[in-house]
Amino acid sequence: MNYQELENILQSPISYSNTSDEELLDHFKQKFTVVPYQNDIMFIFHHEREFQNHNHIINLHQRKSGCVPMHIFHYIVMTYVYSGTLIMRVEDETITLHQGDIIILDKHVPHSVAATGENDLGINIILNDNYFAHRFINHLPHDQLITQFMIELMNHQNTHNHYLLFYTKQDQLIHNCIQNILCEHFDPMTSSDEIIDNYIMILITHLARKGQYNTNLSVSLFKNQKLMDDILEYIHHHYQDGNLKNMCMHFGYDPSYTSKLIKQFSGKTFKQLVNEERMKKAIILLQNKQLPIYEIASEVGIHNLTSFYKRFQEYTGYTPQDYRNQNE
Repeated sequence: MNYQELENILQSPISYSNTSDEELLDHFKQKFTVVPYQNDIMFIFHHEREFQNHNHIINLHQRKSGCVPMHIFHYIVMTYVYSGTLIMRVEDETITLHQGDIIILDKHVPHSVAATGENDLGINIILNDNYFAHRFINHLPHDQLITQFMIELMNHQNTHNHYLLFYTKQDQLIHNCIQNILCEHFDPMTSSDEIIDNYIMILITHLARKGQYNTNLSVSLFKNQKLMDDILEYIHHHYQDGNLKNMCMHFGYDPSYTSKLIKQFSGKTFKQLVNEERMKKAIILLQNKQLPIYEIASEVGIHNLTSFYKRFQEYTGYTPQDYRNQNE
């Protein structure tokens, strides 16, 4: 599908809702769970069935749609304004998004969307937790706020109520990325989930470079960002040793405070982060068919072969030998 064919689809009846506020409200009452919210109600949007083992859901926030009442997702939502304007209420804050803007909403953020007109079209990209667990987080620059935001998204223990709004009206790469995602999504003959996932990764990685954004994140949330950056960099280079005490001595950090910080920012312990780094290196080394597995275990800092097999299988679902065999 080319861009002109995509534009034809986005101008077709599929992009129009033609619903009133009342019709949309009645529809939601029949479909979703309702809970009290402030002096009104809020809907809980579920998408367990719709993911169908995929990492994303792509849908349109249609033209001429009634007001979408206050609701929350259990997943991360990215909304791109393809044309026109979208007016959102995020908790108690009203946000106006113009054509080309993109907002990333954390899990469980109460928000609503005002009624749309003839030219108002949004693209929603809803992301399963699996997308963040297995993809791009290690490729983002550690010194950017969006990286820490993504780490926060993956921390299941914290309350999530944040958003990032990017002003990307003049950014052609963002627009082309959205177009490519939609071309894949709407073309049943060539549609590829893997390609869409990779375009989403490019999209977010590019957003990480953007300096102009708005957010309700508290500055204090990332006051220890530099400290966490140091920790991640240290683990990357010293995973073989993987000793928390040695790392704290190197930087002059307090071990107890550092452990709590790591758990807060990553949702994982220091040992878990070290183990993940070891397994990533082991995966690379297993591609060398001449290197014995016991040497690989030792190379990544695990000197007990049984322990190495157990950890590798827990991380990948395969034994080291099975992984090597399937990649021959």
